[in-house]
Amino acid sequence: MGSIRVNALRLVIYPNDHEPPHVHVMGPGWELKVRLKEPPELIMVLGKPKLNEMTQALDAVWEHMWVLTNLWGELHD
Repeated sequence: MGSIRVNALRLVIYPNDHEPPHVHVMGPGWELKVRLKEPPELIMVLGKPKLNEMTQALDAVWEHMWVLTNLWGELHD
């Protein structure tokens, strides 16, 4: 598993996960699944994040896109 911490968020890529390339963004009591593409695409929402939390999560993925896509490649090659 590879992860990045961004403030209160944890961005996680699981090595045994499936295509398409994506990251799980964990917040307090919620989780988003975000596709790693430009711009990031929201795939799934678990829990009830606030709109500003979802915005922060997508911004964090966008900001760390290069690192996350490289990590996905390392874990899934």
